[in-house]
Amino acid sequence: MPKNILRGSRVKRSSKRANDFISSIGFDAPIAKHVVSINMAHMLSLLRSKEVEEEVASANLRFLAGLPEVMRLDPNTEDVHHMIEQDAIKAIGMDTAGYLNLGKSRNDQVATALRMETRLRLLSLAEALVDVQKSLVSLTRKYGKLLMPGYTHLQHAQPVTVAHHLQGYFEAFQRDIDRISDAYKRVNLSPMGSAALAGTAVRVDREYVASLLGFDGLAKNAMDAVSSRDFALESLSTAAMAMINLSRVAEELVLWSSLEFGFVEIPDEYAATSSIMPQKKNPVVAETVRAKCGSVLGELTAAFAITKALPNSYNLDLQEVTPHLWRGLADTTESASLTASMLASMRFNKDRLDASLREDKSTATELANRLTRAHGVPFRQSHAIVGELVRSSIERGVSLEDVAAQELARISERVTGHPVKIDKHELHSALDALKTLELTDSAGGANPLLVSSLVLEDSDSVKRNASWIIQTKTSLNKAEARLREGARRTSIGVKTRR
Repeated sequence: MPKNILRGSRVKRSSKRANDFISSIGFDAPIAKHVVSINMAHMLSLLRSKEVEEEVASANLRFLAGLPEVMRLDPNTEDVHHMIEQDAIKAIGMDTAGYLNLGKSRNDQVATALRMETRLRLLSLAEALVDVQKSLVSLTRKYGKLLMPGYTHLQHAQPVTVAHHLQGYFEAFQRDIDRISDAYKRVNLSPMGSAALAGTAVRVDREYVASLLGFDGLAKNAMDAVSSRDFALESLSTAAMAMINLSRVAEELVLWSSLEFGFVEIPDEYAATSSIMPQKKNPVVAETVRAKCGSVLGELTAAFAITKALPNSYNLDLQEVTPHLWRGLADTTESASLTASMLASMRFNKDRLDASLREDKSTATELANRLTRAHGVPFRQSHAIVGELVRSSIERGVSLEDVAAQELARISERVTGHPVKIDKHELHSALDALKTLELTDSAGGANPLLVSSLVLEDSDSVKRNASWIIQTKTSLNKAEARLREGARRTSIGVKTRR
């Protein structure tokens, strides 16, 4: 087997099976373009500090600029770093390409490339979650004032509005986006210039390289910079939390689209029929989103397990974190994107929502509140009185309103020693779901009169989220443009002088 020139002479023999086993080339494709950019920025820094001659820098930069944006990775190479340097030596010779790795290691290079790809994937995930929020706002505009049961323990609890239910998810996804934004700050720190673990005597301007690569600052300690993968763990953690929220939405869509609920109609594009039962409409996309949550949690668990007991500095174990990071972020982003599309064209069934509230006893809490606030009955006793009324209503098969009209005085006298009398108008008002909700004035409550202002607030949040994503992407694009222009000018300058 030919000697690997990049490995040097310390190890005389290498096993193909061992090389294949340790190779990362199978999952390096996402970072290939970043490795090219890193080599460009590093070479510009070497030129700036006069560590290399202009002719050397120019030839290397021309080679790097000529590489395709999407490269075919050679499966016979150990990794993308190895492949690019090996190809450079073949293309422009050892006397020139031999300087490509001066003052840098694959350790700081891979850590940097991983952060560059992770930040892009975090932005893509944030975009997909913003799309989910947009769909929730759209649904709220159309159906927000409809009443529906609010549940605890999956039992009817109190009436709410569709807007109230959906806005709960909106806020959960807002926290997910906030977490992504916060994590992005820690991801977007440059390890370049750390070399293998101790820094380098080669004059490398770390701040200059970081600015060319679009980083906001440095991962300062060289050993920590090359060996820490908490940025990957944090990114996976934010994805897992977002995935849990997506799974909760998916679970409710599965329930709500069933015959027993019938609250929503899922668009045909996101459903499938049975191979044998022609009447079936299965919510297969929602089910898969629900399942993907388990997959993402598995990727997170694997990444934590790999990194949990490593000695400080670089170990090849860290390489195994990468495929878990890519899969976890990809599954979450695709799940969010499909959920957004599915929600955007979903329909609520007003008749089924109304029917579900009919005689469900979910306004009993407001009747208990009315006994306390208007008639001076201590709430714990009000709770006992209304509880007996509900039980009597169920046992007799009579509406709660009718039972209360007939038995409230008797039961209240037995519980408190004094009969409570409520006229029919007050009783009806206390047990009417819409009237009950319109009396709700606590912040964050389900009052349908607040739906319009809720939509405006949520729309403003969507705009702020989208603005942050656009500004961040613009900053990265400007840095990439500066890098490419610097490389181009260096190449042209040397050619012109010749």
